[in-house]
Amino acid sequence: MTVKHVVLFDYAETAPEAEIQAVIAGLNTLPAAIDEIRDWSLVEDLGKRPGSFRFCLIAHFDDMAAMERYLAHPAHVKAVERAMPILTKLAEHDHLV
Repeated sequence: MTVKHVVLFDYAETAPEAEIQAVIAGLNTLPAAIDEIRDWSLVEDLGKRPGSFRFCLIAHFDDMAAMERYLAHPAHVKAVERAMPILTKLAEHDHLV
């Protein structure tokens, strides 16, 4: 069994698109920087329904300990710190698969 880590998130309407794309690009560097990541998908919503989150990140880890190491990894911490000032909505869900 592995751990699936799902994160839904959105940014302020006033956030510059270039900054949003820079944050996404930074997040997408994490699989190369963090060995614990087994699989990674970061996709943008089609934007067809009101209230949906703009982005969905799905990552897989061997176990909860590996996910905790990922969460504490300096590259992850830096990416989250960059995202937080313009983030407006965030939801996380972790489960075994």
